[in-house]
Amino acid sequence: MRERDDRPEATRQPSHIDIQEIIQQPAALTPAALPNAEAGYLEQVVKTLQNRLQQWLVGVYLFGSAAYGDYTPGLSDLDVQAVLTESLSKCECTDIASSLDHQRLPCPARRLEFVCYAQSSINPATRHPHFELNFNTGAGEHNHLSLDPTEESSHWFVLDIAIGRAIGRTLVGPEPAQVFAPIPRIWQLEAIADSLAWHRTHEVISANSVLNACRGWRYAVTGMWGSKVAGAAWVRQQQGCPLVVVQAEQHRHGSPPLSASAVTELVERVTDAVQTAILRERSND
Repeated sequence: MRERDDRPEATRQPSHIDIQEIIQQPAALTPAALPNAEAGYLEQVVKTLQNRLQQWLVGVYLFGSAAYGDYTPGLSDLDVQAVLTESLSKCECTDIASSLDHQRLPCPARRLEFVCYAQSSINPATRHPHFELNFNTGAGEHNHLSLDPTEESSHWFVLDIAIGRAIGRTLVGPEPAQVFAPIPRIWQLEAIADSLAWHRTHEVISANSVLNACRGWRYAVTGMWGSKVAGAAWVRQQQGCPLVVVQAEQHRHGSPPLSASAVTELVERVTDAVQTAILRERSND
């Protein structure tokens, strides 16, 4: 049986990293450099948060494809997480969202996905992370602002924290692993299972479903987090790699849609592997 390796793939960057260094320094695996527009935008996001939150701001972090080496201009999101020393009022939350609104601060990516936590809600870790606000904004789409974590599926936030803690980038503040408490492996596996169930219901012909499944499969077997593309590359090395994985890599941002039956078969196969890992983890407790 293959041994699990919980070490992050990326070499951690120093605290207080200059955002412009993201253009030049490698992220996890083989990253593409961030364009100047995106790097400049992240600078403005950090400055906005610093001006609004001042001494309450613990750190700002870049998660997602822009941090993990999979960023595609015009198609990818910018995933930014902020951590504060204390909770915010609803008025303060809406004020922050307003300051980051695409109409006020245009996002060059497909959209900004911004999540803000109070430090006590992510350290110690919790199975259902309690965010202060979850805000999405971008060109050509309606803003989404949530101030109530019970309205959102918690598995996405568990996975974002787990992956970002391992291979995310610091925009300002301490490293992610110093701020976000480690998520127990069993919670990560359960969150992967929940995400697979969501994909079976909502994105049955999507390349994103396949690539997310590949990343989760890799973690279930090896204990290592990486980008979606890295997950697909790992699956391609496994015996009997489904053709739909190659197709998803080729069409990850566009048409034609994938075969629903092929996507479902892969997701079910990964679900079986994740459930096996969950049973093994529970038996070790």
